[in-house]
Amino acid sequence: MAEPSKEVYELQYMLRKIAQITGEPPLINPDGVYGEDTREAVRAFQARSGLPKTGEVNKATWDAIFEKYKESIYMVSRAEPIYPFPSYSYTSQSGERSDIIVLIQLILSALAVVYDDFEDIVISGENDEVTREALKRFQGYNGLPQTGVLDKRTWDAAAKSFNAYYNHPHYSS
Repeated sequence: MAEPSKEVYELQYMLRKIAQITGEPPLINPDGVYGEDTREAVRAFQARSGLPKTGEVNKATWDAIFEKYKESIYMVSRAEPIYPFPSYSYTSQSGERSDIIVLIQLILSALAVVYDDFEDIVISGENDEVTREALKRFQGYNGLPQTGVLDKRTWDAAAKSFNAYYNHPHYSS
């Protein structure tokens, strides 16, 4: 068996990142060894890029892989997070109508699959009794004071729960 090399590992790493972002070439695990999986991933990349399908990496193939890798990294880094929570001192008020209430209603509605005793939350933007009761239950599940008031700690817990749920491989909506 061939000894692993840093150069092959780097190639495999770039091909893997490209595959994760674009879906092609076949996903490989970097191990530093230029085996048949790597050769097949290179062939698939070459075919998609209009290069001769040799399975070997020459300068043209390396340059094309490196350019596609840079594009893939750029595609990932373009996404900008949003920070909708108004301020650290904000707390929701009963009857309030606002975008932040719409967002927490959306989050709680999505999490209703996980916390299956939430009532149906209507996305109205109004901090109504159903929303406050869902907030209380959510706060209780997360070890927070059960006030039914949306504050920074509750928002952070909801965002963390939503992100964990959304990033779970079985998420389906």
